[in-house]
Amino acid sequence: MNTLFSNKILTDFIAISTWQSLVVIGIFLFLQIGFWIFLKKIKIQFIYRVLSGMLLGLLFGIIVQVAIGFPDSSDLYEKIDGKVTTIFKEEYKWLEESLIWLSLFKNIFIAGVMMMCIPIVFLAVLRITSKVGVRGLKKITIKGVALLLANVAIAFILTFWLGYLFKVGDGLTLENNGEIATEGMKPIPQLISDYIPKNIVSALSGTLIIPIMVIAALMGMSIRILSKRNGPQMDKLRAGTEVAWKISTSMMMNFMKILPIAVMAMLATAIVGKPIGALASIGKVIGIGYLALAICVLILTLQIAASGINVKQWWKQAWTPFVQAFATQSALATLPTTLTSVGEGMKVNEKAVNTIGSMSTTLGLMACAGVQAGITTSLLWTANSDGDVVHSMGLLPFFLIALIVTMVASLGIAGTPGTATVVTVGVLGGMGFGGFIAPVLGIIQPLDGIFDMGRTGVNVLGANAVIPIVAKSEGLIEDGSPLLTKRLIAKQKEIRVNNEFKYLMEDEIAIELNKKNKAIVNKEISKDEKQKIKLDYKQFVEDKKMDFLKVKQESKETYKNELINIKK
Repeated sequence: MNTLFSNKILTDFIAISTWQSLVVIGIFLFLQIGFWIFLKKIKIQFIYRVLSGMLLGLLFGIIVQVAIGFPDSSDLYEKIDGKVTTIFKEEYKWLEESLIWLSLFKNIFIAGVMMMCIPIVFLAVLRITSKVGVRGLKKITIKGVALLLANVAIAFILTFWLGYLFKVGDGLTLENNGEIATEGMKPIPQLISDYIPKNIVSALSGTLIIPIMVIAALMGMSIRILSKRNGPQMDKLRAGTEVAWKISTSMMMNFMKILPIAVMAMLATAIVGKPIGALASIGKVIGIGYLALAICVLILTLQIAASGINVKQWWKQAWTPFVQAFATQSALATLPTTLTSVGEGMKVNEKAVNTIGSMSTTLGLMACAGVQAGITTSLLWTANSDGDVVHSMGLLPFFLIALIVTMVASLGIAGTPGTATVVTVGVLGGMGFGGFIAPVLGIIQPLDGIFDMGRTGVNVLGANAVIPIVAKSEGLIEDGSPLLTKRLIAKQKEIRVNNEFKYLMEDEIAIELNKKNKAIVNKEISKDEKQKIKLDYKQFVEDKKMDFLKVKQESKETYKNELINIKK
């Protein structure tokens, strides 16, 4: 190796020990500094800044790949016991050093955003759940989870049959090594119980979102309950939460400023250190995967159109988080942008934004669960021949079992670090084909970084679609939203009025029911009095139902009057 100096400081500390790494690092840092100065002087929209950074990173990565001849895995990495590792060969150590420096701003950005994501999610949920009179979160959550999971199922079905149709595994060899999957899949009861944090401090210092949401929701509900007896103190807590929210979002925006140069680094590192030559052998797998992702984007767009939302205006707001997710390969790192785009850009009420947006980074990921599992299982089926252990169960049973296992897996294992590995292990292991995990990963993993860009983009786009769709069904798209016409905005008001009265009615009925139940068990009250209490309660419920019908009629008339005014 052509080292500048034979010195541990250069190789291990400075990480520049060859002229090749010095040239690559020097040129790249020069480009980044120049790009940053350019952005300071030229005023362009933020999304175009990000796209410019992506383009520069892409071009730089391609140039380096051209220089090294588009190597495949066997050219780039060492072999140990006949198996290709991820350890660079001696002649490519300069490439490893280059990647360390090229990743600098990428790592700074990711670390900063990840640092702020947990407090932002915590505060977002706490702000909503601690407010007195806030209702409907359960309904929003159920609808959000249902739609997220439905999209996972759609993505899996689509990808599996695309892989089957185009014979994605044709020409590839998958040998059953007899190993059994020992991780990646958990029983449903354990999966649910794992969402309950056993230690608040460790949960807050981790990266899993749902346990954070659980803690914040419990704290918020406690603040709301205590507000009845300790109103002033709880008001101060809520005010403090608002201040903390503003500080956290401001800190996040500071990190967002370096996103253009961060995505430049992300695209460059995604290409520079990858065995791009492997495309020749597994290009069909990546190609079908991206075809499925493109169709998923179309499906999400059609869902938006079918729900009555303005597609053009939706894309205008969803485009930024979609591109950021593609570049960063992290739904969690893109979460603040998603919350801002949907909340402020689309003007969706924070109840829907904070609830569905937060859980969408872990649960029901359309691409990381649906598309990934679809490509994995179709690869397994088409790469094996008739009569083997895979085909012994028949195509339809194989497909149905794979779909069920994928749906269960999408509840938690997707969105964790090493998604491709975890989803593949979970789904194949859950189906009983643990012996094929290693060979399947051997095909998918070499270029998983490139595939993961598209997967993450679709995951985030899915959240950006589900939130406004659910919000519209609950009347939570606010005045001035570009997503809806004036007529539909008026309809949102009608839904909102009806829901608010319904929640109030349910609260009042619950209070009366509690009074009735206490009276019934009171031994000092006679049977006749108890009977009267029951009848009074029944009449109270009937009266409330009648009141609700009146409110619905009044809100309907108000809606009609607004339509008349709109037409004028």
